[in-house]
Amino acid sequence: MRVTVVVAVLAWAVSVNALTVNTNQLKKKEFGMVGIDALMNLVQAVKEAVGAGTDSPQQEIIDLLKDKGYSDKAIAGILGNIELETGGTFDYQQKEKGKGEGYGLFQFDPGGMLPYYNKYLEESGMSDSAVAQIDFMDKVAKGEITYFDGERDAPILGGGNVNKLQESFNKDNVAEIAKDFNKIFEKGKMETEYGKRDELAEKNYSLYF
Repeated sequence: MRVTVVVAVLAWAVSVNALTVNTNQLKKKEFGMVGIDALMNLVQAVKEAVGAGTDSPQQEIIDLLKDKGYSDKAIAGILGNIELETGGTFDYQQKEKGKGEGYGLFQFDPGGMLPYYNKYLEESGMSDSAVAQIDFMDKVAKGEITYFDGERDAPILGGGNVNKLQESFNKDNVAEIAKDFNKIFEKGKMETEYGKRDELAEKNYSLYF
């Protein structure tokens, strides 16, 4: 699957003249440094062509999740969900299109996590940002954001779901992580007109890792 995605991306990038690699360099090689350098230039050009540059919002999200200790596959699973939720913008200020009121990387909504997120911003003193939204997600996923259920402070995902999500992040299957993240955290449709969460996760894994 990863090979297929990479080949498709390469073909697309070439078709729109996004790459300017001197192919004569590749012929000089015998797998020497010139050929390797040209190949690396090709890979970097493809990444930049699809918004995977070092200054992209995707890379910022990746770096934030890496700093929190998430594995490459867990990051790709989360990133696939973010891509679908934001319609590919990866914009932390993304508003839901149509009649919905979803907002941000994870499309927090007023009837769900948005009130908890706003309370988190107030209590932490943080401003709304990709940093704040990723930090909030991480704390929710670890059971650190709670509500009073009438008897005690309980994780807003539910204790069982926190454990399931943490176990999922350790899986070796990117598509399964993406599905679990949606089922437990996002609670949205697996597929929209934009795409499928699991396939987007696998695509992002191919692009970034």
